[in-house]
Amino acid sequence: MVRHLSDLHAALTQLTDLAGEKLAAMRAADADALTRCAAREAELLQAVLKADEQRPALLARLAQSLRRPQLQAAKLTEIADHLPEPAASALRARGLALREIAGQLQRKNRLAAVVAHNLQGHLRGIFAEVAKAAQQSVVYGPAGRHYGTGPRCWVDAVG
Repeated sequence: MVRHLSDLHAALTQLTDLAGEKLAAMRAADADALTRCAAREAELLQAVLKADEQRPALLARLAQSLRRPQLQAAKLTEIADHLPEPAASALRARGLALREIAGQLQRKNRLAAVVAHNLQGHLRGIFAEVAKAAQQSVVYGPAGRHYGTGPRCWVDAVG
């Protein structure tokens, strides 16, 4: 079980480091780096999902090995309370390390989400201002041809 938690911790640590790289790529406006981060993040998330799917079975086996079937649906800390030392301390320490790294990952991802949201709002504002400045009236003359106040802008084509 400790080995499983160590592997999960390693994957979360890699995700946390990747979240830092993602923030750096956002600061540098490096689209290629963001694409690489997204691909690597998908791989790591698959590994975390696979490990998380194995966790209930591992906890159930640990509860069975303790001959305490009531603990099969218990949390890691509850099972650790029934383990002898030093196994209990090792399990608690691994669980605490997992909570800490998961918190760091969550904070970095929240920051990345705020940055992306603000950037999107900024870009929308820029396009709105450019589109507003390029608005023009088109008037049709007596021959059925239109004439305006100037050439149409490329923003008209992309909205």
